[in-house]
Amino acid sequence: MSDPGTGTIRFLPQGVSVPVATGETILSHAIRAGVPLLSPCGGEKRCGKCRVIVAGEAAGGNDPGILSGADLRAGVRLACRCRPSGGEDITVTVPPESLPAKLIAYLEGRDLAEDEPFLPLHTATGGRNPLGVALDLGTSTLAGALIDLVGGRLLARTAADNPQMSCGEDLISRIVYGEESEGGFALLRQLLLSGVEKVIAALLRSAPADGEIVDVTAAGNTVITHILYGVSPAPIRHPPYQPVFREYPVRTGEEIGSLAASSAPWRLFPSLGGFVGGDIVADVLASGMHREETVSLLFDVGTNGEVALGNNEFLMACSSSAGPAFEGGEVACGMRAYPGAIESVRIDPDTLAAEWTVIGGGKPLGICGSGILDLCAEMFRAGLIDRAGQFVPRTGAPFAETARGRAYLVASAQQSATGSAICFAAPDIKSVLRTKAALCAAADSLLAAVGLPRNAVERVYIAGGFGNFLDLRSALSLGVFPPFPMERYVPLGNASLAGAIGAIRSRRRWKEALALAAAATYHDLSSDAGFMEAFQRALFIPHTDEESYRTVLSPGGGR
Repeated sequence: MSDPGTGTIRFLPQGVSVPVATGETILSHAIRAGVPLLSPCGGEKRCGKCRVIVAGEAAGGNDPGILSGADLRAGVRLACRCRPSGGEDITVTVPPESLPAKLIAYLEGRDLAEDEPFLPLHTATGGRNPLGVALDLGTSTLAGALIDLVGGRLLARTAADNPQMSCGEDLISRIVYGEESEGGFALLRQLLLSGVEKVIAALLRSAPADGEIVDVTAAGNTVITHILYGVSPAPIRHPPYQPVFREYPVRTGEEIGSLAASSAPWRLFPSLGGFVGGDIVADVLASGMHREETVSLLFDVGTNGEVALGNNEFLMACSSSAGPAFEGGEVACGMRAYPGAIESVRIDPDTLAAEWTVIGGGKPLGICGSGILDLCAEMFRAGLIDRAGQFVPRTGAPFAETARGRAYLVASAQQSATGSAICFAAPDIKSVLRTKAALCAAADSLLAAVGLPRNAVERVYIAGGFGNFLDLRSALSLGVFPPFPMERYVPLGNASLAGAIGAIRSRRRWKEALALAAAATYHDLSSDAGFMEAFQRALFIPHTDEESYRTVLSPGGGR
């Protein structure tokens, strides 16, 4: 840390104060103070999402290419570029659009394979009421469930932001932060543990007075699981891109660093590869696809984007490196599914103006993933963009020229909650196309790797909270998934948490998870010569295989 200065920074609305460290950015102060602040690029000065309102002497962060004149007049600055100047106290207000979402809706998940008798692994507590905690350790969201281990009853669920979001929205950004920032890995681990402890503490508020946590299961991606386990994930970023661990020997909470569940054994779901972790194992466990003779695909549509293919004879999985566009990242007006986010969009075919609905009602702050998908699909249907994602001039279309080039005007400054127009520019469209192409190409690459045609797939499971919100017709219109008939798609919600709950309730389910992970094959797309070709084909709307998508979207759905 830099030398301490003489002033303090007070963050609002959190009411947290931290001493000024000379030379440090406001973002660094926020991370050190534990103040949640969006920073999808990890402070690399690329995303423009870490907007704060500064009152007091500060220098930098007033980038005219990103901030509007109204923003600058209101004192808005980019926290990653702004530094306190002088020795006076300053106040920094974090506006709602710069706060990470609290995604309670991401708690719901379906366990389609929940047919095992209740048979927990740990129950002995010396007379106290035994409790189990199941955790889903997501890149963006930490979710948990509390289970009564006497009868298996679900007592509570809760979710919270992953505090590491301030260090980067994607996993590579966090690995880089851990490697290149002084004390970076220790801080990443401290932030993760603090978030996990808050989740467990919230769960325990619903526990019986004599309850004691005697078992914990946790499913997360490989990077987050390594950090929780106290091991740097840095090797995943360098050749040969292998994780330090695939299986994680059981440790007590005390060894992990948990005070809330210090004496309980912590069972971490095994990883399949560098960027395919235990969350995918838990997804598969909840879907039951590993028990069926028919072949299924599973997409985990989150900040990263993983795909699994298999049945009761084989399982293969890969990471699509899709990027966080569907979580609102890499899109200038994007945000997560938080009150104030536009969640659905329709474009009037006559006026070409956008009509939208907002989570919680009121004026919009930005657009979340489901709204982004709707918007792109609607622009394509209305003829406002072509198959390559380029804007098409149309008389009366609400296009605007912005610092980022031509953009479609979703909401005017008067209509938005921020007083600034919500615009969707060409770079935003390209980000969405890259994300959807990566997901679709990953699925096609898995099928090619095992020599199966698309029509061999009988079920397509959509895991991840985002699957609860997306309009499947919009997703297929864009080509997010391969062109399977719509009735084959099955939304699972947070299947990772559902799988972790299943492993708490049944020791057989836990053994099943270990067995399916041991038998699975990790498919590295970086060494798959056909992936880039599939990716290039999928960059078009909906795909170069346009006829297949037209068939499944037509009445009858291509059955």
